[in-house]
Amino acid sequence: MNRALAAAVLGLATLLPQLAMPAAEGAGTGSAPVAPSAAIRHVIVMTQGGRSFDNYFGARPGIDGIPTGACQLASRISQPRCMPPHPMTPASAQAPLLTTAAVQVASVNRGGMNGFVRAQTSKRSDGTAANGYYRPGSLPLLDALSRRAVLFDHWFSGVPGGTVANRLFDVTARPIGDPLVVPGGGWPATATIFDRLTAAGVPWRVYVQNYEPALTIDTASTKQRLGGQVARVPLLAMRRFLDNPALRSHVVGLEHYYRDLVTGHLPAVSWIVTTSATEQAPQDPTQGQQVSRAVVNALFMSSAWAHSAFLLTYDSSGGWYDHVQPPRMSGATVGLRVPTLLLSPYAAPGSVNHQVFDATSTLKLVEQLYGLPALADRDRTSRSPLTAFDFRRRPEQATLLAVPGDGPVAQPERKVLYLGYAATSCIVLAMWGAVRAGGLRRPRPQEARA
Repeated sequence: MNRALAAAVLGLATLLPQLAMPAAEGAGTGSAPVAPSAAIRHVIVMTQGGRSFDNYFGARPGIDGIPTGACQLASRISQPRCMPPHPMTPASAQAPLLTTAAVQVASVNRGGMNGFVRAQTSKRSDGTAANGYYRPGSLPLLDALSRRAVLFDHWFSGVPGGTVANRLFDVTARPIGDPLVVPGGGWPATATIFDRLTAAGVPWRVYVQNYEPALTIDTASTKQRLGGQVARVPLLAMRRFLDNPALRSHVVGLEHYYRDLVTGHLPAVSWIVTTSATEQAPQDPTQGQQVSRAVVNALFMSSAWAHSAFLLTYDSSGGWYDHVQPPRMSGATVGLRVPTLLLSPYAAPGSVNHQVFDATSTLKLVEQLYGLPALADRDRTSRSPLTAFDFRRRPEQATLLAVPGDGPVAQPERKVLYLGYAATSCIVLAMWGAVRAGGLRRPRPQEARA
């Protein structure tokens, strides 16, 4: 067999993931608007943990980033009076930071936005870690992801506080003080977005990284109620979900997300929760971003991408510096700014949205698309991310997310991907057979010119 032709066929095999990606319906038209409910049939929300907007994107040009001359008040006599934000890298030591509502109040310092170092000062820390930020290029995966997405530079976390308070608020739109730990008896009966979806007959699932079905509020230790699965999945601390097998079956492991994409069973609404690769200090954030890339690439490779809206957001600022004072919404002060990205065939890649949003905007999007009643005043009055879509634009086609020199792209488990590759593998086998049988011929001169 001709070596060059054999090499071409082999090369095609290595490109199967890209070839398997479906084009969005209507690609190439870019004229008549599409109704939002017809264009978006899948909403996927992935929430990571504990990063402020300035920590990740404050040095990026073209956004509301760290202002010239910004500095923090010293917490100790030995420190300079004015402490400017300092660059960091993934290799920098990631100090665990305080994230309580009281810490946010001290950090904001009556609107001065200069109390972050003081708020983090303790016997073990001089507080300067909170002043760190990443330069463009320091987090190449996040940079690559933002080039494919709409970046929101005024998206705020739901409430002052950390993971426990915000994860509950993110699905209920109701603040519940500043709990540092999930109560031993679980959360009180409160309506969630999943109740609304269930009542309306809208399919949904919560996909949990490293899911342990037996780990619930009934079995969790105090340490586990501070973080991890029970803290990040409020349904596992709600009696009515635990006692109802039908409701509880909606919470599954993250591996089901990949399988659902391959088999065409991704539900209308998906919540993706990481429990170990959360990006929250003291973790290396690049580990969490590898998981985000695998999740996004799997979506790109599926038929669901053509009608999807993927939101990557963060539950809280994690104690990191941010220079924008949190606004008040429905009479309450919200949390600090957090990075939030939107990927969709109908969202302009590489653009920046300057409108004000908060965690309830995610709920508002789901409620609008599926005709659901609001949960509370916050989501009823919040701005919808639908304003960030352009349903007249030519839908974006997907290509795998990778960065130069990064090596193989991290993907889901092999047995799941093999199912997705099976159909396109038949193309290669057919071409190989055609070569063996002499079915591939050289083009005639007029065909070559065409």
